Amino acid sequence: MKLYLSSDIEHNLREAISQDNVDGFSRLACSLKWGKPSWSASQLLLQVLDDKEDRLWLWATKLSCDENPFSRRYATVILFRLWEKDKNRAGKILANLADDEHWLVREYAHGIWGELLKKHFKQVFPLLQTWSSNPSANLKRCVAIAVRSAGNLRKEEWAEPLIQLLEPLLSGKNAYVRKNVGPYAIGDGLLRCYPDITLKHLRRWAYRKDEGTRWNVAMAFASYGGNRKWQEGLETLTMLATDKRRYVWRSVASALLYLARRHPEIQNTLKTWMTNPERAKVADTVLKCLKAKKV
Repeated sequence: MKLYLSSDIEHNLREAISQDNVDGFSRLACSLKWGKPSWSASQLLLQVLDDKEDRLWLWATKLSCDENPFSRRYATVILFRLWEKDKNRAGKILANLADDEHWLVREYAHGIWGELLKKHFKQVFPLLQTWSSNPSANLKRCVAIAVRSAGNLRKEEWAEPLIQLLEPLLSGKNAYVRKNVGPYAIGDGLLRCYPDITLKHLRRWAYRKDEGTRWNVAMAFASYGGNRKWQEGLETLTMLATDKRRYVWRSVASALLYLARRHPEIQNTLKTWMTNPERAKVADTVLKCLKAKKV
């Protein structure tokens, strides 16, 4: 396994891990950048600790309580390894990290929960169901990230359960959550991997009256999956374009702008909307943005 670390840093990290010098490891590893360097430190940590359960728990416990969030992040990969040994204990610490005050720690933890959902679907699913209705925006966002991750496996029997996990999140308007629901978990995730089933639910959700759900439905089409199903998306967006609430119609305009840049023929439809008082505002907004982009 190739590690993207300088020989000096790798040597010092390996020495700290071998001596169970958690503080020494933290001082060295906390400054490593997101991506290959920090990933390399994580892999080295697992490699040296091997599968020795007592040492894994020692490191997971200490790192998860470290004052430096750039050190706390490393606890998540160890806890993934420990899940099968004691899922209740590992899950409790990982839940705290998923709700951590620092975004970087949450990012790592949310990714790990996605991996756990893929590997232990039946065990993890009920816990994420409770998080879908949890007051914490951090835990709700974790559900969205995990759904997006698990959807990539394209297991047909998971499609409906994954949609069930997202449904309680639809009406929320918290930016940290919704940006990872409509355009990401649904659009880039489920609509890409399970297009027919997801479209069925998007059409159903579009008839709901709350702003949050309608925002997520519209923004689901401002995505890779939405681009592949742009004609079906245009039908739903046509209906939502009549909503006079700024929160909704602006999301419709954003989705249409995204699609029109990839499918210029949509402009012909928008031009016909200019004579329709219910949809003229959306059409005018999108056409002006398209025109400005050309200048």
